[in-house]
Amino acid sequence: MSESQPKTEAPPRSADRPSAAIRPLVVGAPFGNYIQPAGCTATLGTFTAARRGGVVNRAWRVLLTVRYYRRMRAWVNKIGLRNPGIDWLISKAEAGQVDVSDKLVSIHGFTPDDWWALLEKTAALKPLAIEMNMSCPNVGHIAWPEGLFERAVATGVPIIAKVPPVNYDTMVEQAYAAGVRMLHCCNTLPNPGGGMSGTPLKHVALQCIQDLQRKPYWDELTVIGGGGIYTPDDVDAYADLGVKHIAIATKLFHPKYLFSTAGITPLRERSETRLGLSPS
Repeated sequence: MSESQPKTEAPPRSADRPSAAIRPLVVGAPFGNYIQPAGCTATLGTFTAARRGGVVNRAWRVLLTVRYYRRMRAWVNKIGLRNPGIDWLISKAEAGQVDVSDKLVSIHGFTPDDWWALLEKTAALKPLAIEMNMSCPNVGHIAWPEGLFERAVATGVPIIAKVPPVNYDTMVEQAYAAGVRMLHCCNTLPNPGGGMSGTPLKHVALQCIQDLQRKPYWDELTVIGGGGIYTPDDVDAYADLGVKHIAIATKLFHPKYLFSTAGITPLRERSETRLGLSPS
């Protein structure tokens, strides 16, 4: 570049290696609200700008809105982002009843104003990272306002974009251009009955990650891989593709995990073996 040419400044980057603080095994939303095993990073949420109905006894609402299809090893849910709203989390944090400093907080906006308010309020809580839930098949919503990722990165809090399993390329390109370096692959599959997770999602999520590997900036990304993870062998399938973290959710639909997280231990141990034990 000649001295007469102006220098082009790179966009600010979301801190892309709080990876050091995020544990190898992540409990995805909404399960991180109630299931927080030792040695894992929990994801709280998904929170919206306003309260959405059906939040009384939310754990049971989760159990009542899911269907299991044994042949496909798939779950379909219509949880529909039921949550008490971001102001509820703020009140709990201010009262010292919830500590978000070691947790991810998942958010989803339905309008630009929703997103701006969510980003501002969530960033003020200083969570480990903000996970932007960029699609929710069971409420039929996938859209984002212009400049969203730039506004997110400008908060100074590490940002994770949780991408859908289909039609994600434009979203990923815009997120990267804005400085986002952490991606969660993937959200649930769109389905007439709601969002589908489990084994069918695993194959699609792995393909998504393989597509990301062909990006020229793959080495700059921190990818959280998730979808259909039931066994240590499933952890290996994602680790073999170079993800930095593993996220579980589908496995936790079983009500036994509300009382004991012993069944998660083999996944945590394999994740630590394959991905490295993050420091406490």
